[in-house]
Amino acid sequence: MEILAIPETGGHRGSAAVTDDQFFFVHVMKTAGGTFRQHIYDNFPPGAVYPDRRIVGSTAQMNREYTDIQTMLDLTGEQRERTRVFGGHFPFCTVDMLGLRLLTLTILRDPVDRTISYLRRRQSRREPDRRPEEIYEDPMLFPMFIHNHQVKLFALTAADRPESYLDLLEIDDARLEVAKENLERVDLLGLTREFERFLQAVRDRYGWRIGGVQSRHVADGGGWEPSAAFRRRVASDNAADVEFYRLAEQLYRRRERG
Repeated sequence: MEILAIPETGGHRGSAAVTDDQFFFVHVMKTAGGTFRQHIYDNFPPGAVYPDRRIVGSTAQMNREYTDIQTMLDLTGEQRERTRVFGGHFPFCTVDMLGLRLLTLTILRDPVDRTISYLRRRQSRREPDRRPEEIYEDPMLFPMFIHNHQVKLFALTAADRPESYLDLLEIDDARLEVAKENLERVDLLGLTREFERFLQAVRDRYGWRIGGVQSRHVADGGGWEPSAAFRRRVASDNAADVEFYRLAEQLYRRRERG
């Protein structure tokens, strides 16, 4: 199983952000979510974020809370009410399963670039002796972390009874439509290539302080540059994700125009 790279805390500076809303951040792997997590910590005190690296006792526990849906659902009503920001590698349907009125945020990335970033990271941190192309073909890693990964997180439903973001799901036209409908429900959509504008929108819309946070995992290491043929292969293998991302870009542009 992939061991999550949970960002270290950046230190909370003062009182919580201006808004009294509760948030849910759908953290899609390799989209700049680790950096955004630092901004969450920078705006909310310990105990107001779930899960919270500042108070969780171990990396194993943090990884579990960051990915396991049932662990989140086991929070008491009082714990849910006092949490200002929920976030992690969770499918979008977890928002509905929590039963709270939450403002939702997510960041999406070109699926080919996201996959290449994942492969670079995996190779540099965990498997330096394997070529990225070999990692891509791994029968366990490909379906869990790569294959139409972004659309899957928005196509899963509560009726599927998902356990985590690692659940497998075949994406057909009906599932793509579910994902599209859920994406429309996201209150603030960001794109990795427009990350600074996403941060500005969080500041302007919700009153968060933005600044002084170091980017996380930007340099994925290894120096590997995929061939054009490999990029085409990734796009072909993940055609549903490519279509979903195009829809996300259209939605993003439409919202930008107001």
